[in-house]
Amino acid sequence: MLYLICTPIGNLNDLSLRSINTLNEVDRIYAEDTRVASKLLQNFKIAKKSIAFHEHNEELLIFEIIEFIASGGNVAIISDAGAPLISDPGYPLIQQCISKNIPFTALPGPSSVINALMLAGLPSDKFTFCGFLPKQREARKKVAIQLKASGVTNIFFESAKRIAKTIEIFLEILDHSTQISICREMTKEYESIYRGTLEEVHALLQTDQIKLLGEFVLLVYSESTHHDFQLDKNFCRLFLEYLSPSDASKLIAKITNNSKKDVYNFLVEVSK
Repeated sequence: MLYLICTPIGNLNDLSLRSINTLNEVDRIYAEDTRVASKLLQNFKIAKKSIAFHEHNEELLIFEIIEFIASGGNVAIISDAGAPLISDPGYPLIQQCISKNIPFTALPGPSSVINALMLAGLPSDKFTFCGFLPKQREARKKVAIQLKASGVTNIFFESAKRIAKTIEIFLEILDHSTQISICREMTKEYESIYRGTLEEVHALLQTDQIKLLGEFVLLVYSESTHHDFQLDKNFCRLFLEYLSPSDASKLIAKITNNSKKDVYNFLVEVSK
């Protein structure tokens, strides 16, 4: 059996009891960084050493892990912080497990993505996790363009040394009133959350009120400009004087941003 175990993103006490028990019971533990894993295991008196499993060697180790589990072994995969696979190693391994019918499960736990979403104060009913922002300026500009009027909260990982430049780039592209949140050092002693418009947070950065140290999660909410037009009988009858319901529905759907199917059904009722 393969166990994907979420590890603390800052506060070690966030590791679940089930995760501790599983780490004690498995035959092997594969970790993104064995030095980071060592501190975690020692803290919970788990007398095991971990095996390095990261982006540079995961392709080589996948079949070793698959064969070990197939022969009856139990394996745990942990990342440095948070959930395996989420901007961390593990996805190719899971694909092989599915292909070869190797059983695996995930032990839920800390996630900087979900943690930041809860702290940000931005709409949380729909969101998009976009991983690490690109390093190149032009690539970050393209990201900003895609954020325009997205209507959902977009979540990014960003480094302390690039966060100020990223906000400047977003200011060039997005409306200055766009709502953002910066979550820094979550679950740690100096956890800090900064909320406001792009302009307001930019001012905080310019005046050194945001400490550029530690781990950052950036959340951006650009309100959608899409508003469905309420269908009106008198409005729709005008189209039916010149067009069939099928042709009229295509034109009205394009004008009002409603679906063709909904418009067509409405026109059928109107024409009765």
